[in-house]
This record gives sequence, C-alpha cells and structure tokens, in this order.
Amino acid sequence: MKTNSIAIGKIKDQSKTGSFFKSISPFNNRKDIPTRLFIIKNLLAYLLCNIGGMVIGTAIVVLIHYPLGKDPLKGEAFEGYAGLLFTMLNYFLPSLFVMFYWRVIGKKKLSEMYVKRGRYYFIGCFVGGVLVTLCAGLILLTGAVKVSGLTSHPDYLAIALNGGVWAFQSFHEEILCRGLAFSCLKGKLGVPAAFALSTAAFTIPHLGSMKGAGAVVTAAGIVNLVLISAIFTLIMLLTDSLWAACGAHFLWNFFLGNIFGLTVSGAVSESPALINVESVGRNVLNGGIFGIEASIITTMVLAAGTAVLFFAWRKKNMEKATVSA
Repeated sequence: MKTNSIAIGKIKDQSKTGSFFKSISPFNNRKDIPTRLFIIKNLLAYLLCNIGGMVIGTAIVVLIHYPLGKDPLKGEAFEGYAGLLFTMLNYFLPSLFVMFYWRVIGKKKLSEMYVKRGRYYFIGCFVGGVLVTLCAGLILLTGAVKVSGLTSHPDYLAIALNGGVWAFQSFHEEILCRGLAFSCLKGKLGVPAAFALSTAAFTIPHLGSMKGAGAVVTAAGIVNLVLISAIFTLIMLLTDSLWAACGAHFLWNFFLGNIFGLTVSGAVSESPALINVESVGRNVLNGGIFGIEASIITTMVLAAGTAVLFFAWRKKNMEKATVSA
C-alpha cells in the first residue's frame, strides 16, 4: 500500500510538472491559466520572437551573401549603399518572424496586434517630428548643443537609405514591444500592467548604452525611455494603429541621427546628416554620452507630450463608455 501511494504521488508530481511546462509554453494559446503563468508564457513568447527572429534573420542574410561573392565567416560583408540595404533586411526578416508567430502559432489576426490603419503612420511621423524638434531646439537655446552649420555636399542617397534603416528598425522594435508584448498582455492584465511590462521590454535593451553616463544622466535617460514608451503606446491606443507608433519612432530616430546628426540612444553613428549639431561638453542638459534622449529638457517635453496624449486617450474612453451606456 505504501509503495502504491509513493508511485501515485510521483505520477501526480510528474503530471503537475508537465502541466506547468505546458501552461508556460509559448506554443500554448490558452488564456485560462493563472496570471503568474500567463506572464511567464508571454515573456517566453517575447524572447522566442526576439532572439529566434534575429537568429533566423541573420542566418538568411548571411546565406544571401555567398551567391553574391561574399563570405561573412571571413569578415566579408557589403558596405555603403548595399550594406544599408542588407541592414534593412536584417530588421525586416525578424519582424516577419513576429508576424508569423502571431498568425500561425497564436492563430490571431494581425489587426489584434494593432497592425492596421496604415494611414496613421504619417500622423505618427508628425508627432515624432514635432517632439524631437522641440527637444533639440530647446536644448540648443541652453547652449548645451551648438549648430556648426549645414553639411556641404551631403550624400542624399545615403541619408534616404539610412531613413529606410530607421523605418525597419522602428517597426521591428514596435511590433515586438507594442504589437506583441502589449497586445498579448492587455486583455488579461489590463492596460497599466501591459504598459509596465512592455515598457520594461522596451527599456532594458537600451540600458547598456548608458554605462559611464553618470547617475543623474542615467536616471534621466531611464525616465525618458519610459515617457517615450508611454507616448508610443498612447499614440497606438488613440489611433488604434501600431503604424502610428512606428511612424513616431521612425521620425524621432531619423531626425536625431540623419537630420541633426546627434547620437541616437547612445550609439555614435557615422551616418551622414543634413545639419551639423554637436554637444557642448557632457551634462544633464544634453544627455552626455547617451545623447539628448537623456536630457532633462527632453524629460520636460516628453512629460508634457505624455500628459496631452493621456488626457486625449482618457477623453476618448469616456466618450466610448457614454455611447455604450
């Protein structure tokens, strides 16, 4: 009898273990699982799409090099215009992997991750352009950055291709953080929790670029990452379109890197820019090594933008609730 009880206990433990791993599997579409397991499952789905997409995308890009006469394993790769085209592909393929996971594994429509209403991309571009121009302009007034003049004989094709890189880069980041992470979590956890977790996924990869920036600049940079994540999320919710967030993200990066020639998220770029804008020293006004995205001036602009969009979103929800009633 005792032996049978032990055997039954082991079977039950194995069953519980199997049930646990089945529940947290990113290939499991069940929603009726405990919240803790639901969060773990979606974290694994995010990691699968992020890491798996990059691995598969990079592998395909590497393989394409061989028929074109390059051996990446020997350090050979395309540079210049062709290199920029391959960089676009290196962002586009992982984005396709995310959409493949959502449609084929998750069995959900792309519209459920806000991939719809493409015309709102241009509204997002407008918002992103206004915000980044305000930030750069106000910091310029403090003397923390200076304009050295316009670039003589700029390479317009290189600037345009860099714009393409930023477009695909922003789409990849947005479809992972806002499209996948936020959309998966919102239904069960609600908007605040989904925002917190998707913002963590957005913010953490940027932290390495703040190393050596100093405590104050790092704190400002983290606050600004949370604020810009809030802005991208609110734009998406207001327009019911991920494309709006992609547009805002794209033009923010493009203006910083290829119009103003400033550092983008701590990455010093050799990409051409139309205007030569330079930081004067390293301080909390210009964001130090991380760039103006860690400036306290940027904090104030983004905080104001977040407040405006939040109240607009709340008003929209209140009007929707009134109509439903």
